[in-house]
Amino acid sequence: KQWYQRRVRVLDSEDEPNCCATPEHTYPDSIPDSGLDSESDTDSVTLDFPFRISEAGKQLFPHSKVPFIDTHCHLDYMYVRENHFTSFASFIKKKNFPGNFSGLITCFCDPPAIRDVEYYTSVLAEDGVWGAFGLHPHNASRFDNSLLTSLIIANQHAKCVAWGEMGLDYGNHVTDDEKSQQKRAFVAQLQAALKLGKPVIIHGRDAFEDSFQLLKQNLPEDHRIHFHCFNGSPAFAQKIMEHFPNLYIGITGLVTYSSNQQLKSVVEDAPFDRLLIETDAPYMRPRSKTFIDRDTPRSSTPGMGLVIAQRIADLKKLTLDDVLIQIRENVSNMYGI
Repeated sequence: KQWYQRRVRVLDSEDEPNCCATPEHTYPDSIPDSGLDSESDTDSVTLDFPFRISEAGKQLFPHSKVPFIDTHCHLDYMYVRENHFTSFASFIKKKNFPGNFSGLITCFCDPPAIRDVEYYTSVLAEDGVWGAFGLHPHNASRFDNSLLTSLIIANQHAKCVAWGEMGLDYGNHVTDDEKSQQKRAFVAQLQAALKLGKPVIIHGRDAFEDSFQLLKQNLPEDHRIHFHCFNGSPAFAQKIMEHFPNLYIGITGLVTYSSNQQLKSVVEDAPFDRLLIETDAPYMRPRSKTFIDRDTPRSSTPGMGLVIAQRIADLKKLTLDDVLIQIRENVSNMYGI
C-alpha cells in the first residue's frame, strides 16, 4: 500500500521531531495547552482534552465544551491523503479541530499495518489515540493463519479497544467466490475476538442479513458490537439492536447528506443510548451550509465528528451538549474509554 511504502520516509526537517513515521524519534512527555476555552483553562494537559487546538478551529465548528471521541477513523489513510507522515499531535496543529475534541479510535485493517508492530505501536503511543485491528472484507482474499496470528497479537496491545473493522461487503459486483472468502475471514475473526473478549467493529455494506446471521451464530447476545457506518433500514436497525442489547449504531457524515433520508430516519427512531459518532476519516466528509473547512478540502478529519453530532441534535430536537453527553457515555460503555 502507498501509505506503507511512504511512512518510513525520514524527514529532512527538524520542525516535527515527534514522528510516527520514523520510530527512532520519541514523543514528549506532555503537550502544552489543552485548548479548552474557559475561564479555568490552564496550560496543563487534561485527561479529556489532551490536544492543543487552534483558535481557527474553535471558531469554525459548533461550540461545546463537552468532550467527544471519534469512534472510527483511519489515521494511516488520512496521513497519505493529506501528505502528512509525522504524529497526530503535529497533524492537529496544522488542521482545524473543535476545541472539545478529545480523542479517536484509529482502525488498522490492511495486512501491512496489522503486521507492522513498530508502526502501530508508535501511532498508539500518543495521548488520546486508541486503536482497533481487523481485516477489512476487501482484503479477505489475503486472509490466512499467519495474518490471523498477527491480528491476535495486535489485538492484545494495551491501547487496542476492539477487533475490527471486519465483516462483509457485497457492493461493486462481488462474486460468489469473493463472498465465500469474506465469510471465512469474518467468522474466523469473530471467533478469535470472542476468545480474547474483544468488542467488535462490523462492516456490513449491502450485506445486512448475512452479517446478522453470522453475528448470531458466532457471538453471544450480550457481546459489545459497533455496527460501523450504518446505512441500513430503520427496521433492520431495530431488529439487530433488539437481538444484541449491547450493539451500537455508528453514524457517519452520511447523515448530513440531503439524499440520505433513510439514515436520518434511523437516527430519529433509534434509542439515543445506542448511537455512536464516527467520521471514517478521511472518507465521507460531512456536508453543511455552515461548516466550510477550506484548509482540508479533500478529506474528513476526526474533528468533523462534531458536525455529525450537530446533525443528530437537529434530527432528535436536542441540544448539542445533550447529544455529546449521551454519546460520550455510549463510547465508555462500548469501548471502556
